[in-house]
This record gives sequence, C-alpha cells and structure tokens, in this order.
Amino acid sequence: MTDTIDPYAHFAHEDDYPDLDLDAAAGRLSAALALRTVHAGPDTTDFAPFDALYELIRESYPRVAELGTAERIGHSILITIPGADPALPAALLLAHQDVVDVVPGTEEEWVHDPFGGHVDDEWVWGRGALDIKEMLMGELEAVELLLSRHGRPRRTVILAFGEDEETSSRGATAIASELSRRGVRAAFSLDEGVTTFMDAGAYGAPGTTLIDVCLSQKGYLDVRLISHGSGGHSSNPFGGTSLERLCLALARLAETRPSPRLTPVVAQTFGILAPYVSEGPFQTLVSDVDANAGRIAREAAQVRTLYPLVCTTMAVDQIEGSASAPNVMPADASATVNFRLLPGTTADDVVRWVRDTVGGDIEVEILHHTPAGRLDRASGLGYDELVEVLRRYHPGTLVVPSIVCGGTDSVRYEGVCDKLLRVTPFRPAPEELSRGLHGVNERISRRTYAQGIRVIAALLERTVL
Repeated sequence: MTDTIDPYAHFAHEDDYPDLDLDAAAGRLSAALALRTVHAGPDTTDFAPFDALYELIRESYPRVAELGTAERIGHSILITIPGADPALPAALLLAHQDVVDVVPGTEEEWVHDPFGGHVDDEWVWGRGALDIKEMLMGELEAVELLLSRHGRPRRTVILAFGEDEETSSRGATAIASELSRRGVRAAFSLDEGVTTFMDAGAYGAPGTTLIDVCLSQKGYLDVRLISHGSGGHSSNPFGGTSLERLCLALARLAETRPSPRLTPVVAQTFGILAPYVSEGPFQTLVSDVDANAGRIAREAAQVRTLYPLVCTTMAVDQIEGSASAPNVMPADASATVNFRLLPGTTADDVVRWVRDTVGGDIEVEILHHTPAGRLDRASGLGYDELVEVLRRYHPGTLVVPSIVCGGTDSVRYEGVCDKLLRVTPFRPAPEELSRGLHGVNERISRRTYAQGIRVIAALLERTVL
C-alpha cells in the first residue's frame, strides 16, 4: 500500500462553475482561519472569535442572508433557507466552528501564523484549514453559488455549525434538539468524514484508489479502573500492591480483547472491492463475503489500516497512583481506558466484559460515553447523488461505504435526519493530511478547496432544486 497519492490525478471538470470566484472564496476562508475559535469549555472559552465568525458569515454571503435566517443557539450557528416546497424534507449541511489549539512548543515550527489565515498562490494556511473550517466555509460558498444561480430551492437547506465538536458536541446536541422541537425532518445530511484518498492495498487491491462515504461512526467510551490499596512499607507486599493488581487486570483485558466483527457496511465495502482484490489473504474470501465474514474480520484485524474498522478497540492511555519512592507501596492506583465501539456494540456490552475480565477487586467507573452511530443504507436520496458527483469530479476512484473510526457531530442528528453521510469533499494528498491535521503547518491548496466547493454545489443541484 502506498501513502503517496497525487490527488490532482483524480481531479476533473475543474471548469465547472466558472462563476466561482476562487480568489474571493480563499479570502473568506482566510478570514475564518484567522479567528481563534478554540473551545476550552463552557466557562473558560473566549467566545469573541466565535461571535466574529458569526458576523463574518452574515456579512460574506448576501444571498444566504437574503433568502435564509441565521440564528445562534448558544454559540452554535443555525441557518435555514426555506424551500419552495415545505412538504419536502430538508437537506442538512453540517460542520463545526471549533478547532484544536496549537500544540505548545511547536509555535516556531509554523511557516505562517497558525491563526493568521495566510494566503499565497497555492495554499491557504492556518489551524482549521483541514479540520474543518474549509467544510464550513465551503458549504456556505456552495449554497451562495446555488442561490445566485437558481434562486430559492425547492427543498429547504439547513446549515448547522456546532461550537464544540472537538470536546463535547453539546452545541450540535442543542441544535438537533431545537430542530426536533420544531418538527424539522431532513432527508439526508453531509458532514465531515474520511478526508483523503486511500489506496486499497490494505484490502488486497493495490492501485485502486478509494473514496469512503461513511454511513456510521464508532462509539466512544472512557472507563477508569481503580485498584484500592493502603500504602505502607514495601517489605511486606502480601497480596500484591494496588498497582500490581491494576497491571494484572489490564493484562487480562489485553489478552481477551473483543473479537473482530464485520459490520454490514464494511462487508459491503469488501463486496464492492471484490473484483479488484488481487492479493491474499482476502483474494479468495471476497468471492462470498457473507459466508466468509468471520475469516475476513479476523484477517482484517491483523492489518493496521483495517483493524479499527472491524474491532471495538481498547487503548490504555492514562495511569495514576504510583508511589513516591521505590520502597513505598502505592495507595489507590487507577488507569483510564478508551474504547471505540463498533456499531452494534453498546457501552453496557463493553462494561460487562470489563467487569467480568478484571475481577471483583477492581472498581470499574464509566467516565464518558457516546453511543455508536446507527448503520444507514448505501443507497437512496443523498447517497446516490453523492456517489455520482464524487465519480464525476474524482475519476479513477472507487466510492465505497465505510464507517468513521473517530467521532463527528453527525450522531447527534439521528433523531431528525433519515440518512447521515460523512465524507469531506476537500481531498488533499494523504501525506498532507497526516502532517497537517491537528499538526504543524495545517493548510489546504486553493485547487483542493475549489474542487470541494464544486462537489457540494453539484450535490445540491441534484438534490434540492
């Protein structure tokens, strides 16, 4: 599998939408990137940049302002452009305003100020250029373009921009609650998902370039394991120390991790890829994905790229409570374990397994939990048009359904939306994404930004007019 894919080799129809003013669009993105919308918690966040972003949006998109209504729900943004046919369920465009902060100590490594919004002939630089202000501003650019060309759409268009996706998603939860209270129903949504192209070598199909449209997302669960101890002199560690018992409990978890499993969406991925698979171990198995689902899942769990797609994962990330000296036994010791749950696996399932595995002398405490997303179908309004558009603007690629292994705001909208689609239309090279996403010198090329706007505009033209 290669990590080097030339994204522009899969760009086409860049002459569509000649009325798209890329210089002006890049300038508006630059202005958004210059706003330090870092959410540090409801009581400690400086919300002035969020207020400034709201005003920037209201001032920058006159057709959106003329035909739509913009409002704040907390510090989140909800824009509604009523359609000519109110009986039609809406199209829901999602993104989030907040960005992660710059990692302390890396400030001098940035070529340009991470909150300067620098623009040159090729790039727009700044924190959020790939996660995910390019999506937020790009959706607005596409809607403005659509309204300028066609006027009011038949189907209502709703743009929902949460304030805290990187932390707790309370903003998206509040927006979804308000839409539900108003009786709003959306036919489909578009939210962030897998951002870059992927070579399918991990699946045994090297040379096949994939675009993932994610139809679900993994759940999130933090669990703290606590081993109680009384401390004391280490000359008599009868029964083991609290830290020793904790480590043994963690070892038992590591030895009996949840078994890999092929969800229906990932099974469909293998089914679509089957004609292209030329290498083992999947070459013979994909001839009948359903019959070989268990073996495919076990083999995929041995591949780093595919492992999180078929496993409820466990990461031991924090441990606390060691003693102050080597001849002193620790008192209470604890470890925090992060689980990412496959769709179909619940927090109760995992916690029950943890308690059964670690034994009764280890306390198990749930710290935070977000359920896994539902599994939507890879067909129907929104999905079919999105696949068509992606094939048009990114030829030489294979569009497959998948799941997001991280988290997005989409799961908060399950109660008001029939089909939740997660894919970022702004597609940089894999190495550009891995280096810049939450890292140093985050940037997006002007060409990538323009192509993503075309993808969203074309999707809307096929679904809301």
